Amino acid sequence: MDETGKPGVGRRQFQQNLLFSVLITVLGLITNIFHTLVDRVALARGMEATAAGLLISVMALGSLSSVILSSALADHVGKRRVILVALLILATGLYLLSIQGSFLLLLAALFLYGFGFSPSEAMSSAVLTDENPRRASAWMNVAQAGFSLGAIAGPMIAAAYVLARGSYHGLFLLCCLMVLAFSAVILVTARGRLGIPRHEQRPPMNMFSVLKERRFRYLALMIFLYLGYESISPVYAKQLFLASGASETMASLMISLFWGAMIVGRLVGTMLTGKEMQSIRAFTAVAFLGLLQLVVGTSMPARIAGIALVGLGCGPVWPMLVVLAARLFPERSGSAIGMMMLSCVVGITLFPTLIGTLPRNLTVTFVLCAVLAALVFLVSHHARSEEARTQADRPA
Repeated sequence: MDETGKPGVGRRQFQQNLLFSVLITVLGLITNIFHTLVDRVALARGMEATAAGLLISVMALGSLSSVILSSALADHVGKRRVILVALLILATGLYLLSIQGSFLLLLAALFLYGFGFSPSEAMSSAVLTDENPRRASAWMNVAQAGFSLGAIAGPMIAAAYVLARGSYHGLFLLCCLMVLAFSAVILVTARGRLGIPRHEQRPPMNMFSVLKERRFRYLALMIFLYLGYESISPVYAKQLFLASGASETMASLMISLFWGAMIVGRLVGTMLTGKEMQSIRAFTAVAFLGLLQLVVGTSMPARIAGIALVGLGCGPVWPMLVVLAARLFPERSGSAIGMMMLSCVVGITLFPTLIGTLPRNLTVTFVLCAVLAALVFLVSHHARSEEARTQADRPA
């Protein structure tokens, strides 16, 4: 039986869970291959390596546009249909990145890459939460552990490919073919579930209407603040270790340590279904302690422990916040998760500049990261209190 009690579909549901978890893993692999090679893409077009930031911004613009357009639409036409279209757009962007072309063609490739990537990840997460109402946190943490594994493997694969071939173009083409293969598998295994049942009432198209719920606003604020220190920590930890006299290899390993510890945290999170808000507070406290360790620690072992604690503390927070958001709107999970992804994109866009680039001081950067973690902890307290009040107000 599946989680809804229907006989004979448990195996099929598990296969679908595994399929979308592996897809999220592959998306983690692809995006980190892209971020590893984006400076080479800039150089190949006659720009400086520092122009990689501009290229990433074009990709982010595509992501922002697609999140707004696709999230509410998924609740009307079906999440799998949105995923299929998004994967085809992503494959188109990857193909265009694999060929030599004009600067305008490059901009189009980056925009299409971002436009296809965000709905693919967001709606795959929505499918996992929809089909696993009792174990949504478990499957989301499994999928995001896979995404983290892809984040570790992606740079290594990119570096090895470029070293062996002397060019990055073929790797983007391989990624394109991999995405197309997943599109075909999803299409073949959907078995009539591409759309939503005709008898189901279509929710309003305005995804921003989910913000009317105060508990959702707390969750959106938490994921926005969380992305600040999660996106900053591994990159600036490398700089911190370099400034402390560590070798390039040693400093780069700290990024892998961060993602490895995050995988451990997410695997632990698979066993905490039903305890999401308490777990978010506990893991956020661990991340806060790790960030303080990076600020006050002077020895190399102390700072290594610090970055490990930050990764562990970040682990299950993102998937649990997404699960809680989808749980608030079970009939509008596409809009709920889309709004959470929009909060993520805004956080990733703002915080690297505000607390990473502008301070020009590593200590200040990590102090500000610790402040963000403290704010997440504080908001989680208010969110839990609001949830308790809501439950108390419900009629017996």
